[in-house]
Amino acid sequence: MQPITIREVFIGKFEELGSAQSGVAASQPLQGEVWLGSDGLPGDQLAQRRPERADSVLLHYPAEHYRHWRKRFPLHKWRPAACSENFSTFGLGEAEVCVGDVVRWGEALLEVSQPCLPDYGLARRWNLPELPRLLQDSGRCGWFYRVLRPGLVSAAEPLQRVQRHYPELSIARLLEWYVHTPLERCALRQMLACDALAPAWRKVAERRLASGELEDWQARLYGGEAARSAESEGVQHA
Repeated sequence: MQPITIREVFIGKFEELGSAQSGVAASQPLQGEVWLGSDGLPGDQLAQRRPERADSVLLHYPAEHYRHWRKRFPLHKWRPAACSENFSTFGLGEAEVCVGDVVRWGEALLEVSQPCLPDYGLARRWNLPELPRLLQDSGRCGWFYRVLRPGLVSAAEPLQRVQRHYPELSIARLLEWYVHTPLERCALRQMLACDALAPAWRKVAERRLASGELEDWQARLYGGEAARSAESEGVQHA
């Protein structure tokens, strides 16, 4: 992989929608050089919104996807950080990234930990109830990194892959398995056996293998009273 130039890096701040925190941020561009710790960028409230998210603290969303969303919803002002991402880049998509990829960013080392699954917070932010389902079904979801080695970083530094351990487990393939062939046992076994995949994803694979049943996605995608209990599922979303 050639070094990928970063367009912008964003730090998420909670915004209030009604009486509850939406989990979707009014993001601010990163200025200058900062210390990236194991818990994410300084001041990034999205990275710290749930204790179980410690394994996945940086969200990468390909800027190319916004071309699709501008065509699909032309009255909305789609722009970088619209999906609460930290990284905005061109030239790198879900098919080119694999779970377990180790990426250098400045002094820090990152590891791809899991695909991102969209949730109802994006629907509330954009007043588009169908948006999380469209993101999920299209595979235009992005992915998360964990921090393997903290260090000084800046938006001026490119992303450079330095290791690949699971070339058969692209983010696109994992999303396809998770959403469109969710009970395929061979796929579930591969997910369960992948040590680099976030524990929450492996737990889902283990549960599906044991039960032969698919969990309910309604709360994550559409919110409502069931949303609070669904947050304990652990699989990370935007």
